[in-house]
Formats: sequence, structure tokens, C-alpha cells
Amino acid sequence: MTRKSQLLAAPLMLFVALAAFSQTPARIATAERTWASFWRQFTLAINKKDHAPLLRMMPSDFFDGGGGLTPKGWLKFIDENEPNGSWRDSRKSMAGGANINRTWSAIGVPTKVTRDHAYYFEFRKDGKWYFAGVVGD
Repeated sequence: MTRKSQLLAAPLMLFVALAAFSQTPARIATAERTWASFWRQFTLAINKKDHAPLLRMMPSDFFDGGGGLTPKGWLKFIDENEPNGSWRDSRKSMAGGANINRTWSAIGVPTKVTRDHAYYFEFRKDGKWYFAGVVGD
């Protein structure tokens, strides 16, 4: 690499890193401002076992904890395991609330985790919160 190309590459790499990993105060403020509404809708859907709104709040890349299930597949799994307390456990987890996970959020996506560390939520680039997954083992 020539000296000139190195001088041009350095600011470009810095810009890309800042754009990819920085959280603007406006984005964080939007995430916090929209959290309460999302949380109310989400917990209502969990309490009612209402699949339609839950599916709208789950991204296509939902992480089920390592089993490879789609959002629909995960909800079906929860339904099938209701005798073992799956919905009850989910409601209990949500009743405890969620807190910001600063470590995960520092990577670039504002993330909240239930207080029992069972489920997590991400504020994505489209400006919406999502029930992103189950915290892995």
C-alpha cells in the first residue's frame, strides 16, 4: 500500500467503525422513549398467549436458544410444552421486567434482557423493538 492510500484508508476505516458501532444519543433516546409502549404490548401478548402480535414483535432471525426454530416454531414449542409450565415461566420472566444490557448494547444494538436473564430484546435499525430471542445456555 502506498503512503497516499494509507492516508485515505485510515479515515475511511475510522468512519466505518464509528458508523457501525456507535450509538447516537438520538437513537438511544428513541429506544428508551419507545420501550414502554413495546413492553406493554409485548407483555399483554405473552399473558394472552396471542401468537399474531408476538410474531409481529419477533424478527425473522429470532434466536430460540440454539435449537434453530423459527418464530412460529418457537411459539408452537411453547404451546406444546405448556403442561411443563412454558407459558407460566415466560409470564413470570416478563413480570420481572427488563434492564439494558450495556455489554451487548455497546456492540451497536440497544439491547434489554429480562431480569432473570432468560429473554432479550433489541432495538433494530428500522427504529423498532423486537423480542429477539432466548438467552442461550
